[in-house]
Amino acid sequence: MPSHPARRDRYSPEETPVELDPIQRALRDNEDWYRDLVEHSQDLLCVHNLQGDLLSVNPAPARVLGYSVEELLRIPMREMVAPEFRVDFDKYLRQIQQSGESRGLMVVLTRTGERRIWEYHNTLRTEGVASPIVRGIAHDVTEHRRSQKRLQEYERVVEGLDEMIVVVDRNYRYLIANHAYLKFRGHKREQVIGHQVEDVLGKKMFDAVVKPKLDECFQGKVVRCELRHEYPQLGVRDLFLSYFPLDGAAGIDRVVAILQDITEHKRAEEKLREYEKVVEGLEEMIVVIDRDYRYLIANHAYLKYRGLEREQIVGHNVPDVVGKEAFEMLVKEKMDECFTGKVVRYELQYDFPNLGRRDIFASYFPIEGPDGVDRLAIVLDDITEHKRAEEELRLARERLAEEKLYLEEAIDTELGFGEIIGQSKVLRDVLERVARVAATDATVLILGETGTGKELVARAIHNVSKRHSNSFIKVNCAAIPSGLLESELFGHEKGAFTGAVARKIGRMELADQGTLFLDEIGDIPLELQPKLLRVLQDQEFERLGSTQTLKVNFRLIAATNQDFSQVVEEGQFRSDLYYRLNVFPVRVPPLRDRRSDIPLLVQHFVLKCAKRMNKTITSIPVKTMETLQQWDWPGNIRELENFVERSVILTHGSVLQSPLKELESAGEDAIGETLEAMDREHIIRTLQLSHGKLSGVNGAAERLGLNRTTLQSKLKRLGIDPERYRD
Repeated sequence: MPSHPARRDRYSPEETPVELDPIQRALRDNEDWYRDLVEHSQDLLCVHNLQGDLLSVNPAPARVLGYSVEELLRIPMREMVAPEFRVDFDKYLRQIQQSGESRGLMVVLTRTGERRIWEYHNTLRTEGVASPIVRGIAHDVTEHRRSQKRLQEYERVVEGLDEMIVVVDRNYRYLIANHAYLKFRGHKREQVIGHQVEDVLGKKMFDAVVKPKLDECFQGKVVRCELRHEYPQLGVRDLFLSYFPLDGAAGIDRVVAILQDITEHKRAEEKLREYEKVVEGLEEMIVVIDRDYRYLIANHAYLKYRGLEREQIVGHNVPDVVGKEAFEMLVKEKMDECFTGKVVRYELQYDFPNLGRRDIFASYFPIEGPDGVDRLAIVLDDITEHKRAEEELRLARERLAEEKLYLEEAIDTELGFGEIIGQSKVLRDVLERVARVAATDATVLILGETGTGKELVARAIHNVSKRHSNSFIKVNCAAIPSGLLESELFGHEKGAFTGAVARKIGRMELADQGTLFLDEIGDIPLELQPKLLRVLQDQEFERLGSTQTLKVNFRLIAATNQDFSQVVEEGQFRSDLYYRLNVFPVRVPPLRDRRSDIPLLVQHFVLKCAKRMNKTITSIPVKTMETLQQWDWPGNIRELENFVERSVILTHGSVLQSPLKELESAGEDAIGETLEAMDREHIIRTLQLSHGKLSGVNGAAERLGLNRTTLQSKLKRLGIDPERYRD
């Protein structure tokens, strides 16, 4: 293939023409013709060796790539290929050497870095040459591929639209019908494409409704209309139709029809009219204003309170209606806050023209428009009589029971999590996190000191989750001996080990479709941690002594009072299991960080214990409550509950009697000491009172509100020997 670099002119002035015979002349003419064809071809015609070096190439594609032929011949072919396709180029060289032929696509780079897609078909020649060469032809298909991609994108868009779209020709024959149209008609594509419109819709419908609109559109008009049509499967639907003419070579030869199902929109309009009737009939005053503080809507109650007609309000500015002073002092600031997207509620007093001064509870609700909040719905509730009744009730309560405690009220946070008592900000922050994670199936790690109520938080997560109707299975990993914990979690088969006289279903299996709560998870032995990790990753396990793999689906909640990061660093807990557990950590605050909740907790525990002991306690001394609030409660809520229970036991009468000297003496001795020193002193005093007894009734663990194992850990950490305090 005489591509380049050599080309000779056919004639020169100095040469004397030589007479050629017809065969030689024909051969020479053919050679010139092929040379011209190669020189001017827009396709790439080249010869290269098996090392990927170009031996010859025609000029036109070289110019497309931004090179001269001479430059191109000096560049290894591999360097002209896009980097991510160079491995494919190496495969191409091996393939053509082995099979003698190769075809496919390759992405090459121009001098400016532009990517071009070439479709090639190359063959290997070994005969009649000194060394093997590859003869190749390639065609630039970049624009073709881009056009195909754009067409596919358009098709995907049309197919994905909710609107029904069809294209018909002048013979009223379907050319295109998207997925939505086929779905509404209940047809397959081959039942529509190529068929006449009247065959699909029915002759009566076609002649009466569709054909006149199509004919009008074929005249070059855009036609829009509404109609009601009964579909085979969906029943009667309201439609909005738009017909658009399409120009072809001989004028308008096709029509695009877009059909929008506006049934729900029409129903929404009907409902809106019903809502308007309801709003007009409400006793609450309701208005809607825009960003210019102009009334858009005002219901009958508002007009009545203001003593004005509708045309005196709607379209007018708020300051003109309520007065500039009232607008600036009472209304504008709240409206501006609501325009930022917040729901605003507040009380105010206002003098109405006919009714005089009234107490109003105002609620402002932002309404979203295309460009954000552009309107406010304002509900004004006249609470004058309600306020008067409230004041009378308050005075009556003060007269009847000035110091009475309402122990019968079930105190709960505003988020409503069962027995979690308190209203402090730190607790509400915790419950906000609980509310967010409860709706998911994410693993939760509850952190906090002993006695802070980690199990209650775990139960709260379960109770408001989608698994609330299934089991909540609890396992205290510290309370079960390490040798039995594996069997407790995974279960075992009969004969799996000595003493396994029957099959036992493990806690994980019991928790299937529910929630598994692993308390004190930091005490799980290292050798058991990989098995737990596998269950969390794969949701499957085997009972001890069984080869059958069981699938489970439970939500895991774990809790610990340890510093997990330190335990992991010390090598007592696997880091991969820690990361698997620490998906969503929830830290429960100690009682000393939420002192404002102590009065609520004390009232709750007094009511609970008094009811159990059949006592009636109606008063808690102020000094008692202040002392309880000042104490740091190293055992947290559990210690507080035990202290309150002792107080109820000691109480004779209706006023709570508490052994405050236990706390006051400990508090006086602990002034100026660190928290750990105070904790140590408190534990020592408790050991003295219990005579070194750790567990059981009146033991140190019970007095402190701690688990026995937790108390033993504290004794070891603080260097306290309980034997010294035993009689």
